Amino acid sequence: MKKKNVFILVLLAALFAACSDSDDIIDPTELPPSETQKILVLCEGMWNNDNSTLAFYDLKSKTKDFDYFTTVNKRGLGDTANDMIKYGSKIYIVVNVSSTIEVIDAATGKSLEQIEMKTADDKPKQPRYAAAYGGKVYVTSYDDTVTRIDTVSLTIDGSVTVGRDPEGLCIKNGKIYVANSGGLDFPDYDKTVSVIDLNSFEEIEQIEVGLNPYQVFADNQGDVYVNVRGNYDDIAPSFKKIKPSKDSYEVSTLTGVSISEFTIVNDKAYILHNDWGKESEVKVFDCKTEEVVTENFVTDGTSILNGYKITADAYSGDVYVTTSDYTTSGNVLCFDNKGECKFTLPSVGIGPNKIILLD
Repeated sequence: MKKKNVFILVLLAALFAACSDSDDIIDPTELPPSETQKILVLCEGMWNNDNSTLAFYDLKSKTKDFDYFTTVNKRGLGDTANDMIKYGSKIYIVVNVSSTIEVIDAATGKSLEQIEMKTADDKPKQPRYAAAYGGKVYVTSYDDTVTRIDTVSLTIDGSVTVGRDPEGLCIKNGKIYVANSGGLDFPDYDKTVSVIDLNSFEEIEQIEVGLNPYQVFADNQGDVYVNVRGNYDDIAPSFKKIKPSKDSYEVSTLTGVSISEFTIVNDKAYILHNDWGKESEVKVFDCKTEEVVTENFVTDGTSILNGYKITADAYSGDVYVTTSDYTTSGNVLCFDNKGECKFTLPSVGIGPNKIILLD
């Protein structure tokens, strides 16, 4: 049963963990569904194999189509789809190697536009991740830029240079925070998060956070959390917090948290830790108290091997975890807010990396 409207209004202020601006009017298109009835699962495929897919699953009817984009559009999605976001009535899919942004209708899956991501000298920009606010979609790319796309004309209307090989980004309090990984310069990683002023669309700061920043999300207090990957050798991943003030940014390390992937919903960070070949762990970190409040989110003994990505439902508290070994089709596991497995979608696609919840 859908939540009552009054309940929705009470919760409204707490929903925007990653990509909203609490000083401005909240765009209602950013609201998650009050009752998730369908999900879309983006699967990246294998690099240079041109086999990215988009899967569809209806939670009510149990119907599914694990090649949904091809079914609807009679063509493939492209090579190495890294991210997708829903904004308004559209979904924006970031396809890295193909260097395109695929824009589809959220209700039908039909392609509305395929935006080519090219540099001024016509080279692929290699887009990575996206965020949206104020009628614009912002995309990081490995040409060291953030590109701005107008959501009405579906054309590029701006670009700003940031640090090296930017990955995740989030929007909070009039600023865009961008994780600069330097990943293509291995082992010479970047260490910074770029801060872009949303109005001027100019980089105003670079904050040093640690080696190889990857994901960034913000809580409702305006603090920005960063997943710093390290060098995959003697420098381990770490979980950082950036606390903005009027004239400076304070960076701290949140100790005792092993992290591979995370997301923030309702001021809770849902953290996935994967140690290759071992069972993956899911923890819950309270952004207000700055402590782990749930050491083992999964309570029914369900095994998660090769956990890959994590998504949380703002209303129900359901948590979705995908698995991947990078070469064969991975699974999607859905857990309720008590940590019990509700359902599993086996073999949904190679490298399932992003889930969108639809009503």
